Amino acid sequence: MKVQADQLGAFLQRQKDFPRIFFISGNEPLQSMEAADTIRVAANQSGFIEREIFHTDAQFDWNQLAGASNALSLFSEKKILDVRVTNKSPGKAGSQAIRDYLQHIPDDKVLILQTPKLDRSATNSAWVKALDKNGVMILVWELSAPQTMSWVVKRMKMAGMHPAPDAVRLLTERVEGNLLAATQEINKLKLLHVKNGQDKQVTEINEEMVLASVSDSSRFNVFDFANAVMLGDTHRIQHIHHNLREEGAAIQLVLWTLTDLTRQLYDASFKLRNGLPESKVIASVPRPRQKPFQMALRRMQHAHWPELIQMNSQIDRLSKGQGELANKGMSRVWEDLLELALSLAGKPSFTDLRI
Repeated sequence: MKVQADQLGAFLQRQKDFPRIFFISGNEPLQSMEAADTIRVAANQSGFIEREIFHTDAQFDWNQLAGASNALSLFSEKKILDVRVTNKSPGKAGSQAIRDYLQHIPDDKVLILQTPKLDRSATNSAWVKALDKNGVMILVWELSAPQTMSWVVKRMKMAGMHPAPDAVRLLTERVEGNLLAATQEINKLKLLHVKNGQDKQVTEINEEMVLASVSDSSRFNVFDFANAVMLGDTHRIQHIHHNLREEGAAIQLVLWTLTDLTRQLYDASFKLRNGLPESKVIASVPRPRQKPFQMALRRMQHAHWPELIQMNSQIDRLSKGQGELANKGMSRVWEDLLELALSLAGKPSFTDLRI
């Protein structure tokens, strides 16, 4: 069953029995992330409290999926199995493991399978057809310019703003279809212009306000943060981290940026270890990011990737109020984000640099 990403929440509210299988596929990161979050929140409300995350690659043992599906929870709680496929396809072993799982779907598990955008051959494969038959498919498409403008209007209104058409046009042109960047800019505008208290609230957003916000060079976004990490610029990492935290940047956006960079560097390192020339690995990166990515790749070639991936997962749990340290609040999440950024920069964690 196919469900559009923006209709997923309403779809889940209509279900008497919570679905056990979800498949999210696409290359638009924000929509994919929000779809997965919507499923997890609804699953928690239906009693699926625990979550186990699997990051798959060419060396992943797909028997782990079968083991997890049959495992009994330590606290007899229902569990979410969050499987994130980093390649375009799970491969022969993965597709077979998925089909085997679908033949014996456990009542106490919810499977969330996430993959990049499927190519034509994968769309017609047996494992995808089995997922479509047995579960909920959310295919995430990149938005056209008119769709992006509608999305921007909706998000600005949700944030308490009433944007003028020229303001929407300018913001849409600025982000060039990047919804993560659009969210960051909307958060900036909310921080600057939407005040607490109805008598002080400024909700009308015009073109001049958008221009002033996006042109303010003293403000940083998550992509500046990722670039500083790739360059290994410790001082700039701390400086941007401080600004993002002070501006109230969305933690999930910051985390997604670091998680995506972790995945890209891990995949590139794996390809290098298996004999692919560096020039071909770098060629797959957008040209403006190639030099900093190359610097990061050479620096992190022998990094301890399982530990870095585990750091990403732990921060994700903490940001959702889960884990042993969840009671430390968002301050602990921001501290861990800085530690992850410094680790990806190849530096030890420390806090004695001045901002």
